[in-house]
Amino acid sequence: MINISKVLLGLLLLSMLAFPGVASPVTNGLVASYNGNITDNVLLDESGNHNHGYLINATQGMLLSTGANYVSFSGSNSQANILNNASTNITSEISIEFIGSINEFSSYGAIVSKYSDEEGTGWYLSCRSDPSLKKIVFGLYDSDGVLHHFRSDIPLVADQVYDIVATYDGNIAHVYVNGVDSSTDNSPIWAASMSGNNYNTSIAYAENGLNYLNCNMLAFRLYDRALTSSEVQQNYQNDRWRYVPELPLDIVDLKKKAYGDGGLPRYMGSHAMSQSGSGVNVVDSNMSSLGSVSTPYYQDNGSEETNYVLSDFLISGVKWKNYYAPGSSASLSFSGNNRNRLEDINLTNNSLHLSNSVTYTADTLVRKDAVPVTGNAFQFYGDGLNTISENTVQAYTDNGEIQSDCILDSSGAAIYNYYQNRTSGTTRSNSVELPLFSPQLTPMPCPSGYFGSLSFAIHADAQDPDSLKTMMYGTNDVNNSTYGKGYIGHGLICTWAAFAASSGGGVGFDNASFKSVLDDMREEGFEIIPYNVIGSAGEGNPTRETTGYYLPLYSSSYSSKNWIDHGLNGGNRNTGLKSLGLDKNSPQYYIGDLMREYGFQYAWAYQDVPVRNGLSTSRIQSLGLPYDVVWTNTNFTWDNGTPMYEWTSTWAPDKTALDYFNKETLQTMVNSYGVCFWHDYTAQNDATFEDYYFTKGNPYSINETYDNLLLNISEQNAAGRIWNPTVSQYIDYWRAACNVECKCTGQDTYTLINHNSDPVPGYAMRVTGSYTVKIDGNDLTTKKNGNDTVFWMDLSPGTHSLTLVRI
Repeated sequence: MINISKVLLGLLLLSMLAFPGVASPVTNGLVASYNGNITDNVLLDESGNHNHGYLINATQGMLLSTGANYVSFSGSNSQANILNNASTNITSEISIEFIGSINEFSSYGAIVSKYSDEEGTGWYLSCRSDPSLKKIVFGLYDSDGVLHHFRSDIPLVADQVYDIVATYDGNIAHVYVNGVDSSTDNSPIWAASMSGNNYNTSIAYAENGLNYLNCNMLAFRLYDRALTSSEVQQNYQNDRWRYVPELPLDIVDLKKKAYGDGGLPRYMGSHAMSQSGSGVNVVDSNMSSLGSVSTPYYQDNGSEETNYVLSDFLISGVKWKNYYAPGSSASLSFSGNNRNRLEDINLTNNSLHLSNSVTYTADTLVRKDAVPVTGNAFQFYGDGLNTISENTVQAYTDNGEIQSDCILDSSGAAIYNYYQNRTSGTTRSNSVELPLFSPQLTPMPCPSGYFGSLSFAIHADAQDPDSLKTMMYGTNDVNNSTYGKGYIGHGLICTWAAFAASSGGGVGFDNASFKSVLDDMREEGFEIIPYNVIGSAGEGNPTRETTGYYLPLYSSSYSSKNWIDHGLNGGNRNTGLKSLGLDKNSPQYYIGDLMREYGFQYAWAYQDVPVRNGLSTSRIQSLGLPYDVVWTNTNFTWDNGTPMYEWTSTWAPDKTALDYFNKETLQTMVNSYGVCFWHDYTAQNDATFEDYYFTKGNPYSINETYDNLLLNISEQNAAGRIWNPTVSQYIDYWRAACNVECKCTGQDTYTLINHNSDPVPGYAMRVTGSYTVKIDGNDLTTKKNGNDTVFWMDLSPGTHSLTLVRI
């Protein structure tokens, strides 16, 4: 007859071994890590650092209560040694974690040590033998040879397994037993650096003032930094399965041990996912929601929003009822008008990862295509645009309402195309990551620790050498005492449109004095770009021939790759890109092939949007970069299908720009991580702007209020708060940053993947809370903005490990 109690016990133990804890052990700063398994008389290092432990007279054992292996040290010439090297010779911060039992307490019995009493170097973790003092002692020599030691106030019992952790951060020491800080009320402040030595790191070994120890080791970890109390608790909770006391055989007690008093079974771990109609839900151990992936939907041009139809669903993994444990995956297939959709969902110990793709089976005018994801999503990677409403992310592969394109009709009115042309066979994809227990990371909209970005996009109307020089230096007279103000005087740069040929009141390259100022601006870092090449742009002018003649001048003189339309008021038909410049059926005005030939990549979308959040033009809350400021649209591509990146700007008409650049407004922009491309006419020399930007005379002089505006922006830039790139510099960063992927791969640990072939200089992210941050083990520079910590790095191509440590 089968003993049902033994069967349940066996199943329970196997489940506990398969799903041992609520979170993975901490890996940040890990130097060496062993479990209780012996392989050819060696403890294999699980940290990846190859610091293996070499055994002498040690034997393998197993706890019958859990099935966990341990290493037994007899207390007489029995030991494990980690060979000395640069990584184990720790002289700064340290954490030592020993999970096991002390079978016979001995005076200064060595649990773990790298120590010499004779030399006055190293550190040790030991026990005492006094009946009333069966406690842990942590000691170390500082670099001056002074011995510091601290005794835990938590008494231990022989043969009982404990999780023992000692930490030292260069200032304060702590000793934890089973996650409890025994030094909370009496934390020793040593405030000294540790001394190193050439001895091995040893377990249970008598050497240099310590004695052998009769003990069993189930796990051991050594870190080159001080674990926080929450990290100590994390390791403790993760490893408790190793030494859970033997369970009673009463079947009611067994069920309670296995399933708890409600919620998920304990063997399932801390969370699970389940299918719900066309979506997937994630719950914690109490069955409370952690996040969800809902039914995807689409909308085509002229149609209503429509839900996809689920055509196939497969979920696999360790199952209880309708719930699947971490390590499980789900695959969902959907169909809709002219499209097939695939969603792959993976649940790990740390996150829920969604990858989805849409393949079009026929040519389609797509207005929207998205899947709602609820939870603290922190990473969006791939095609399309994501928007946030409270904590629900609309993960778009297409959103024509934001990434819109417009042309002008014969009356000059804008005709907006709120759709994308998707041809048959096109596949669009993206991914979203939901961290379940780690902080939410957000890519910053600008690099290198700047909080906001402000670019000037100056249009060329009616500027001349004197007005241009005045805006650059504060006056047109180099001998005047005020010379040295203006844009260049305050260290600012701009995207500055200029005509190639003088006409219609606008001066061009053919004016030597004017071009000389432009050349100086180029040397200072300004971006000089076309403004539809001639000032007299209007109906029928310029033509393809005219534009083709002047475009090479921008390429050869200024390496221009950006463009601003001019002369389209009233719906004029000319080579403007929003007019006929991209119409292949207009041989007189089509210039798409010329733009591509001369390396143009970016263009103003002929759109101004209202100012929001100070100076920001970003209209939506999104994850990271502002796709509504820069985007691509299939209605706006070159003849070979290459996308043209469009950008939108804002303009304060009726001479109100000065109202927007005060310190309060700039602060609001900083607080909201705003981005703005400012459309203006600061060198226009006609009566429309007379005395507004500058005053004519002998000499010309910049408006003092406007110059103070520039000074304020310059100071914000110098303080590392507001970035001042050209429009093309901003889009260059935007494109590179969009090609960086982030995944949560451990507790407070993430993987960054730079898919670019080149580094991303100053790649920046932010996290709410106070943290220190490491990339590949190296400290990153951080700065605070309100409750956020902003950090950045020069991110080389490939995969990198990023780790947060809460302060």
